[in-house]
Amino acid sequence: TMTMIRTSSRFLLHFTLLLFSFRYCKAFSIPSHAIIAAPTTASQGTNIGDKKDEEQLQQPPRQRQRVVVIGAGVGGLATAARIASSFPPPFEAPEVVVLEKNGRRQLGGRCGSFDVTLEQGTFRHERGPSLLLLKEEYERLFADCGNVNVESDRCNSNTDGADDKTPTPISAAQSYGLEMKQCIPAYQVVFEDGLTIPLGFPRSKCSQGLSLEEIKQIQILEQESILKLNALEPDGFNKWQAYLDTCSAYLNCGLPNFIEERLDIMSFPSFLYEALRDNLQRWPLKPHATMLSSLFTSSKMIALASFQDLYVGLEPYANPNQIGGGVLRKSAPAVFGLLAALELHPTNEKAGVFAPVGGFRQVAESMHELCVDRNVNIRFDTPVTAVTEEGVHFVGKDGNEEEGFIPADLIICNADVPFATETIAKKLGKSPTQLHQETYDWNDKFDYSTGVIAFHWSVSQRLDALNTHNVFMSADTIQDAEKSWAVLRGDDDLIDDNASCVSMRGKPFNFYVHRAGMTDDSACPPGCDSIMVLVPCPTLVRSNDLASLPRDEAMEVYKAQFGEDYVEDVRSAVLERLSVLNGLENLQDAILDEVVDTPASYADYYNVGAGVPFGLSHGLGQLSLTRPAAECKSYNNMLFVGASSRPGNGVPLVLIGSRQVAKKAVEKLKSMITQEY
Repeated sequence: TMTMIRTSSRFLLHFTLLLFSFRYCKAFSIPSHAIIAAPTTASQGTNIGDKKDEEQLQQPPRQRQRVVVIGAGVGGLATAARIASSFPPPFEAPEVVVLEKNGRRQLGGRCGSFDVTLEQGTFRHERGPSLLLLKEEYERLFADCGNVNVESDRCNSNTDGADDKTPTPISAAQSYGLEMKQCIPAYQVVFEDGLTIPLGFPRSKCSQGLSLEEIKQIQILEQESILKLNALEPDGFNKWQAYLDTCSAYLNCGLPNFIEERLDIMSFPSFLYEALRDNLQRWPLKPHATMLSSLFTSSKMIALASFQDLYVGLEPYANPNQIGGGVLRKSAPAVFGLLAALELHPTNEKAGVFAPVGGFRQVAESMHELCVDRNVNIRFDTPVTAVTEEGVHFVGKDGNEEEGFIPADLIICNADVPFATETIAKKLGKSPTQLHQETYDWNDKFDYSTGVIAFHWSVSQRLDALNTHNVFMSADTIQDAEKSWAVLRGDDDLIDDNASCVSMRGKPFNFYVHRAGMTDDSACPPGCDSIMVLVPCPTLVRSNDLASLPRDEAMEVYKAQFGEDYVEDVRSAVLERLSVLNGLENLQDAILDEVVDTPASYADYYNVGAGVPFGLSHGLGQLSLTRPAAECKSYNNMLFVGASSRPGNGVPLVLIGSRQVAKKAVEKLKSMITQEY
């Protein structure tokens, strides 16, 4: 045992040193002309160089550079805005053009909303993310591209009721209409037996703009949560807090050093202490549930501590048939407990679950307005069909069937990496016809996150038994808990080659429910609710025979992989599980309208590989240095940004990636100018 401990300790230290040597040794050798200074005001932009650059750029006039961005998702919009903001006068900014395959209503890609209008009014539904994390990353995007704070014409009120006409400073994000409201509690977890446990109570409740009555109600829920945790196992609440503290140390070290790629030496002592203490009980590279089983005795406590693994496309349990228990591929290493800290830790300044007022559509709209202010040209209904060294080929749609080509000095690809590398960026000889033919294919050598069946229900009544964010879990026994993750492992009898032949009724499974109207009244008419249910399911099964077919023909075949019988079975299983809550026993009778998405829907809307909305999974074999890099292997003038490239999936990580890619892009553009002179 001591030999294993010493070997594991050396591995962690060597792994850390390896990452340092790769990232930071070359960081210290960056030439001065590649350094981007801190952002200033909107009128000044960002300082991109030194005096040597000014002399080079003051040479005789040259043709303006052009950057073409493929896709108006979060990564594409954020990168476009950052590049366009990085050249202050007198330097000429490049022309930035965004080509988006979908129409204006689908701005933002997976980060968007859609409306259902009925007799009762308009119901808003999210098609992608529904909870907002790392709020400061959203704020930073708008601050990087303009003013950190601006003055508002809103007025405060004095205690005596008189108006205070002093302008209120607001953030740059707020100036673009992006308001983010914290959800307290962050989650409600619901077990099969009807037990509900609220989680996520920040200590600084008074700073959230809550009334005294709201704070009182939150305190009642928090005490209820403590009692229920203690009922699950002796001293359950204190064990829970100790676990979150370990996760907080992992978050404080992992975010700057391995996600943002900036050295933070001060975060390592706490990280190493948590990793090595108690005979490696909390060792971050062991399977997550293996670590949790040494801290908790209750299967429900283990479930509470690991449900976030679903977001990164992994299961918490060790797979005995794979090396290291599966952490290289589909089992979550314990370090992913940092996600629990990010959402639920009571004092970590990075923690908290938020909701954007107006839905994630407003996030995309605010980014769009930012791009427009920075003179970014966005063209909708313009699918890209091929990339060459010279530029981008595209076609029109919706009655605009033109074929076109845009020369580009630099290409930023926000299309999903596994799709793009097998279609638009595949470097093979293409005929003129093939250059303007849409196809759908993906690289199936990667490991993918789970597929999703999404139900969007417009409901005629308020479902007060639900919180804004709800996770329904099967964990009556350890055996049930492990089986509930079978869809991610793919080796249970829940899965076979034809998804429509498999039943979920009576089997353990986990799913997520979003009730937007609890936090944002604009999501639904009065007395009604907008509900989204996300159920993990198999991914699309790739067929090589479909790779060269026109896209529409291939999509019709892939849609058949999820038939109505399968969708009906999932719907029935979900309604049965929801019925354990008061007022939801006859929910089906209150559903006014239903929109269903399957992996084929997500593939059709967004060209995501295998039809998965969460992108590539995050096993150690596809994490950090082992995840697809920004640089395209086929074209030197092309960079990737998005959920399937570094640093990973989720809107905040994509925003961090956009910052990293924008920096690389500006360096490349400056290098091109330098070479010309």
